[in-house]
Amino acid sequence: ILTILGNSAVLATAVKRSSLLKPPELLTVNLAVADIGMALSMYPLAIASAWNHAWLGGDASCVYYALMGFLFGVCSMMTLCAMAVIRFLVTNSSKSNSTKITKNTVCILIAFIWFYSLLWAILPLVGWGYYGPEPFGISCTIAWSKFHNSSNGFSFILSMFLLCTVLPALTIIACYLGIAWKVHKAYQEIQNIDRLPNAAKLEKKLTLVS
Repeated sequence: ILTILGNSAVLATAVKRSSLLKPPELLTVNLAVADIGMALSMYPLAIASAWNHAWLGGDASCVYYALMGFLFGVCSMMTLCAMAVIRFLVTNSSKSNSTKITKNTVCILIAFIWFYSLLWAILPLVGWGYYGPEPFGISCTIAWSKFHNSSNGFSFILSMFLLCTVLPALTIIACYLGIAWKVHKAYQEIQNIDRLPNAAKLEKKLTLVS
């Protein structure tokens, strides 16, 4: 309930001030959409099955549940990755050569994120990888047990793990480390300015501003 209410508030705010939204903020809206989609498509089945101590649906609903979880999960991860990259580019661009992020660019990026997520989500349906019940039997996801039992499952899980988890996670870490380093260097610049004589300090500040 909190997930739905919180993300609905984000969407309502975005709609209310849509004309004032900056392009990168569209990614925050996309993240809220993915979170709400996951909550609405998965939580009712998950709660009912947990209450029943067993999966309530059949094979079709199991595949549906797993597909929705995979789709919205990858979408959220890739959206967070895109947000980190854009923040890194904006933070590390100089005033004379600033990185301009337009709404069209972000919309294309969001469309790619959904296409990428949907592609991975439907791959088990066309023969690469499998969906199945989780060990406790009250929800469904990727059939992790196939990692050891099938070359098909092994290749899919390994590829998915690298391209949908490891690579985005490393990109996020690298981008935020780069941002932290940029902030650290800016702080050092300010400290150095404070140590200069008044005339030199004023000249340095004017140089930075220009």
